[in-house]
Amino acid sequence: MAIARCEKHTPDGSKHNYKVFALPIGHPDTAVVCGRVECEAPARLWLTEPEGVDHQRGTRIFNIRTHSAKVRVFDKLASS
Repeated sequence: MAIARCEKHTPDGSKHNYKVFALPIGHPDTAVVCGRVECEAPARLWLTEPEGVDHQRGTRIFNIRTHSAKVRVFDKLASS
């Protein structure tokens, strides 16, 4: 599942091995903020490898790990 983290709190050491991210629509003026405690910076949506493939196939809406929301992203992917 995708995870929302800001530029400062890049996911690392995760079992999901996030390598690419997409920016939520409106980034950096977006409602999607970093999921780290006490951080309110605009988030990137880090994708798992299968989600990266889904993105390349045209998927633009992704669930985040807690299943509490979905996030719509731009067309372009980036990597760390």
